[in-house]
This record gives sequence, structure tokens and C-alpha cells, in this order.
Amino acid sequence: MWTTVLTCLTGFGIFQHGGFGKPHALGIITLLALAVGALAGRGVLFGKWARYVEAIAFSASFLFHWIPAFTETLTRLPLGAPLLPNADAPELKAITGVLFVLYLIGVGLQIRRLRGGAGTLSPEPARAGS
Repeated sequence: MWTTVLTCLTGFGIFQHGGFGKPHALGIITLLALAVGALAGRGVLFGKWARYVEAIAFSASFLFHWIPAFTETLTRLPLGAPLLPNADAPELKAITGVLFVLYLIGVGLQIRRLRGGAGTLSPEPARAGS
């Protein structure tokens, strides 16, 4: 968590392309998600919903890592001929949409597991005699 905080804070100085922009907003949203997740993890403010809020918030911060990862990689590599021309390329919007759908699926599975429903990620223990 602390490395994500440090990355966000140092990122504010790196993304200087004519003032406040999308990377800055994403950094602030990431920090807010981390703060909400940390508060929820300590049982502050959310009561019986704390586990769910924590899972949603920390998963969101993970999603927010992937957005700049794809953007920076696809607009810079390969050197001299990047795959995408800029951060506003329609392909990046599609990738972000797919990432968001995967986030929703992941959060849904986590909530299901937290509720104790079927589809948990760990297999059932082997029974004696089977």
C-alpha cells in the first residue's frame, strides 16, 4: 500500500503536460481508494459493510494501476514506432472498458466469497475415505 502511495505522490511531479490532467486525477482517485480501503480495514465508518468496502476499494486501486500501465506501454513502445499514437487513442478506451469489466467480475467474486457463497477460490478439503 505504501509503495502505491509513494508512486502516486511522485507521479504528480512526473506528469507535467500543461497543468492538471487525467494522470493527476487518477492519482488522486487512487489515493482516495487506498484511504477508503484502509479505513474500512480498520472497521472505521462502514460497520457491517467494512469487508466489502475494503475489497472494492483495494481492488479499485489495483485497477487504477493497470490504466497507466497500458497507456504508457502502448504509447511508448516499441521505441520509435509506438503501437498507439497517444493516450486518447480509441483502443485505450476499449482496453480500459475491458479492464473495468474484469474489475467488476473480480469484485463480484470477492463479494460472493466474503458472503460465504459458492464459488470460493479455495477447493474443499479432501474428506476421509474419499
